[in-house]
Amino acid sequence: MIRLRPIYVLLFCFFTAPLYAQKQSFSLYLIGDAGEPTLPTNGLKELLQKKYDPSVQSVVIFLGDNIYPKGLPAADEKGRAEAESILKAQLNLLQGFNSDIYFIPGNHDWKKGQRGGLKQINNEEAWIDSLHNDKIHFQPEEGCPGPVEVPLGKDAVLVIIDSQWFLHPWDKPEGDDSPCEVKYPEDALIQLEDIFNRNAGKRVIVAAHHPLYTYGEHGGVFTWKDHLFPFLDLNHDLYIPMPGVGSIYPLYRKFIGDIQDTQHPIYRRYIKFMAGLLKKYPETIYVNGHEHALQYIWKDSVHYVTSGSGSKYTFVKQKGYSRFASPAMGFVKVDVSSGGAASIDFFEIGKNDAAYNVQVKPSVIPQALTDQTLPDFSKTMRTHASDRYEAGGFHKKVLGKNYRNEWKQDIEVPVFNIGSVNGGLKIIQKGGGMQTLSLRLADSVEQEYTLRSIEKYPEKAVPVMLQKTFAADIVQDQISAAHPYGAIAASPLAEVAGIYHTNPVVVYIPDDPRFGIYRKEFANTLMLFEERPAGDASSKSYFGNSKKIISTDKVLAKLTEDNDNYVDQEFVLRSRLFDIVIGDWDRHDDQWRWASFKEKKSEYYRPIPRDRDQALFVSDGLLAKVWSRKWALPKFEGFHDEVRWTPGFMFNARYFDRSFLNKPSSEQWIEQAKSLQKVLTDESIEASVKQLPVEIYKLHGEEIIRKLKSRRNHLQEYALEHYKFLAREVDITGSDKREYFDVQHETDGNVSVRIYKVNKSGEKSDRLYERKFLPDETKEVRLYGLGGDDIFNFSGEGKNKITVRVIGGDGSDTVKNTAAIKGWHSPYKVYDQRSGVVINNKRHVVDKTSNDPAVNLYDRRAFRYPVLAPLVYANFNYDDGIFIGGGFLYTTHGFRKTPYKSQQLFLASYAPLTSSYNFKYDGRFSQVFGKWGIALDFDVKAPNFVNNFFGWGNETTFDDKRDDYSNLRTAIDYYRIRLQQIDLQAMLTRPFGSAGLFKIGPAYQRMEIERPTKSPRYILDYAATQTDPLFENVKTFGGVRTEWIIDKRDNANLTTRGVLIKESSAWMKGFESDAHNYSAHNASIAFYQSFRLPARVTFALRAGGGINTGRYEVYQAQILDGKTELRGYRKTRFYGDRDFYSNNEVRLRVASFRSYLFPASVGINGFFDVGRVWYKDATGKDPSAADGKSEVWHKGVGGGIWLTPFNMGVLAAELAHSKDGDMFYIRLGFLF
Repeated sequence: MIRLRPIYVLLFCFFTAPLYAQKQSFSLYLIGDAGEPTLPTNGLKELLQKKYDPSVQSVVIFLGDNIYPKGLPAADEKGRAEAESILKAQLNLLQGFNSDIYFIPGNHDWKKGQRGGLKQINNEEAWIDSLHNDKIHFQPEEGCPGPVEVPLGKDAVLVIIDSQWFLHPWDKPEGDDSPCEVKYPEDALIQLEDIFNRNAGKRVIVAAHHPLYTYGEHGGVFTWKDHLFPFLDLNHDLYIPMPGVGSIYPLYRKFIGDIQDTQHPIYRRYIKFMAGLLKKYPETIYVNGHEHALQYIWKDSVHYVTSGSGSKYTFVKQKGYSRFASPAMGFVKVDVSSGGAASIDFFEIGKNDAAYNVQVKPSVIPQALTDQTLPDFSKTMRTHASDRYEAGGFHKKVLGKNYRNEWKQDIEVPVFNIGSVNGGLKIIQKGGGMQTLSLRLADSVEQEYTLRSIEKYPEKAVPVMLQKTFAADIVQDQISAAHPYGAIAASPLAEVAGIYHTNPVVVYIPDDPRFGIYRKEFANTLMLFEERPAGDASSKSYFGNSKKIISTDKVLAKLTEDNDNYVDQEFVLRSRLFDIVIGDWDRHDDQWRWASFKEKKSEYYRPIPRDRDQALFVSDGLLAKVWSRKWALPKFEGFHDEVRWTPGFMFNARYFDRSFLNKPSSEQWIEQAKSLQKVLTDESIEASVKQLPVEIYKLHGEEIIRKLKSRRNHLQEYALEHYKFLAREVDITGSDKREYFDVQHETDGNVSVRIYKVNKSGEKSDRLYERKFLPDETKEVRLYGLGGDDIFNFSGEGKNKITVRVIGGDGSDTVKNTAAIKGWHSPYKVYDQRSGVVINNKRHVVDKTSNDPAVNLYDRRAFRYPVLAPLVYANFNYDDGIFIGGGFLYTTHGFRKTPYKSQQLFLASYAPLTSSYNFKYDGRFSQVFGKWGIALDFDVKAPNFVNNFFGWGNETTFDDKRDDYSNLRTAIDYYRIRLQQIDLQAMLTRPFGSAGLFKIGPAYQRMEIERPTKSPRYILDYAATQTDPLFENVKTFGGVRTEWIIDKRDNANLTTRGVLIKESSAWMKGFESDAHNYSAHNASIAFYQSFRLPARVTFALRAGGGINTGRYEVYQAQILDGKTELRGYRKTRFYGDRDFYSNNEVRLRVASFRSYLFPASVGINGFFDVGRVWYKDATGKDPSAADGKSEVWHKGVGGGIWLTPFNMGVLAAELAHSKDGDMFYIRLGFLF
């Protein structure tokens, strides 16, 4: 028997000895929001110097908002020098400090939470790195959320989090392609819990920018002055009293909140996430800035410390859970004693003694393991991967046979002995993924390894709304499509292919006490054990004997930094073609590490796949055939004898391929494919697959061999297909050094691009890049200069068949143009800041220069696949009955076309009750003329499209008890009119701001009212009073239409907060002699407000109306409609010159549930609608009113029930009552 050496733990009896008697081991100086442009000489430096103790090891933390107002601009942007001086001023505060200094980003560092924020914090990180001072740090790096773990001696640990990452709605590293260890908020929770568990008994201090609790302005707490004198925030001398009105802003901050306020739903989600974790670990200290004050809050046994008054202060109040609050400038010092006790001192400028002190007792140290016995483990274990995937015949038919038998098949595997493998391993930390249990380990020489569970646990990766539903069960079931041991076969085949690889081994983890806190979670599991591609691999040939392995993001940074660095693209190509052969679809950026190699002054890189968990992924069954279509998830087409659509299969590497495969020609693709076909012999394929456990090979081994051979045989075909897909638009980047881009047009339309280094004399030297682009393959080439003073040279003669875009980047760039191009279209488009480029000849050049720094943006993740998707349509209302139909939506993307280049919808629907049909085409084309786009709308309603007409005026009646029911199926038939209608609009569109859209353009309308074949009908009586013929009299109109929209809703389908404003106007001219001219103007505004996330109660208010001028037809009137504006009434109920309506609604979410079929929220709503029309006939009276003048306001009241399946849309059923009776509605979505 093996016995563990006894571990004795000394418990400090802090209740019998005073805290101050313990030896101080570490100090933290907390300074927040010190980024004012003019950091005042206010005594902060002097106070810090006084309180600094050089005999104690220490760290200084700047808690975010290090640079006001919008972070650090790029090197050549306005405000850069001033922003740098702000950082220098903060470092100047610490003269004489021998401390590690940490800068944490805040919302102002993220460009005040706006677009482009990621670039700003990367600039700040790069500036701090440029100091080359290993004591000054910017954390977390690369815009990642953290957590970053920093040991503070033996007794404490600092955990740094970028809280703005959780709030930031724009560009940030998130999702599978993120280079960060934490890719989703749920990952952060896993990592934080692991840090707390590994550091049990230590003082844990969590540092972030945003407070979880505060009683200052960000918590909605204001003074009476803020309510009475609202302009004091702008200027301390603006004492302009505005009682009542002045309270709007403070009340908004208190009850609604900006996203930077604790009342905002997104911020509340962060609070719930973080506070819920911290309260599980009593005595944790959470420190933050953001609120410009000093504050101490004690809640749920957690110490919340605010130090946000490094350069300014605002009001804060001691209330609630607050024990101390001071609207004064200053800082906080935390002294950690041996054993983990802490003393927190709040210092205010102008006072020598601490304004407040908190004594924090040590964390409770759990009893350690003593004298536990290691079982005498056997050397092997017979077990299987999972019991989850057994299924019956129907189940297999729908969800696939997959590798279900492989998962349940017992195999003999070695038992993992952590104490003897590779000389003994220690556990470093738990892995951060949500789908896989994993551990990172290291040996005695710091070589790293991973243990990764073969079983996957995708439920945590499934959106919360889908967990514990059939959808989650399907996702879990489809793990059976992955071969549990596919990586074992892939590794030897990769060796034959001549590419890098890991060497996974299947092992069994016993119930081993040496796993410590991970014992329970990892005991008795089947795992893959393999080398982790990281650090020094000079002894590992399968990693190229590289002395340094780095991440994809580091490679990208190295390429940008120096043009001497390059990627071996033919090696990348070979690796990617191998992915096609083995059916490994999941090769996004973070699935690769890179072997780096020194070569004189340069460094080059080759890719290493991190794991092969998706190799041989099979995916069959009826559902898989649907969801793997081009318009859905083509990457899941599966490992079959042939690849259906190679670009779709390669989807997950869409950014990777476009960055690292922009150089090889089609000939090189074919050459590499041939080379792989040659080395991947039948014998090597068979030998590799036979590396699978014998029992596993017997199940599908021969089939896998057949498929591998087939895919190998067709590899040239697949290579060429993917090459052509990538070649259509190609991005080519320079670096932050100088480059010479030589673009030469040839007579046949080919374009050759060569890039050279530029020497100190300004002449081109070594060639860095060369490729010839062919017009039948390539439509567009984009050259990004990035930094440096670059030269772009256009030359040659030829046809204009390929567009060349130049994005100059930072630096002073030059465009030389001697090209002679045939054709009227200009092939060259130059983007740069106007002050950043000189174009010596603008012939054939489109000048796209701008004063906006964003013109130089390079976004390697901008590419989007075109999608052609089917649509299904259904709706119901009382008048038309059921409308059913379908169509398609086709979306394409282009250079800087957001949110798309074009989107075209075609929809056809039919209503059996009224024999009406509707054809609709919507075409949206973005940025066709600069910022102006085009919107095309074509709408056909025929042949019997039904409206109702009850006459003109505000008091028309609906007689539902008519006696003359001859030829009337129901009473409403008496009021029906049947129309044929064609509407066509072609409008220019222009976005404004972040939420606005303006449209203007010509409009055409063709209308015809059909003569009823049966009587009585109201429209026949009305027609008899008209001088112009009403029936079968086609009238056409043309004119101009404008629209503008401001949409600030949080979600277009499930709106809980925001505002939506619409306005439209039309000026129409009749083309026939009896078709008259008129204009119509309509507007509406809707407000939505809720106070929680997820919203429980939402108040929704809408008001709208319209007015017509001129002489218009009955179908062109201002119509108050029961379907869209005034519930409780029929469709097209009231006709007039003007109308107004108001909808007032309360939506209450009663419950959220997860049934097995789907997750949903169910709720009820109550509403009160009111509206009316105004109308005057030739005599100036309303003919529907008894005295010719109507004062009636029509009211509709009611309620309903609504359901949000999958929380993705709304299915609503409503019952409304009015004087016309009761109306029932079923609709997709709320009324507004």
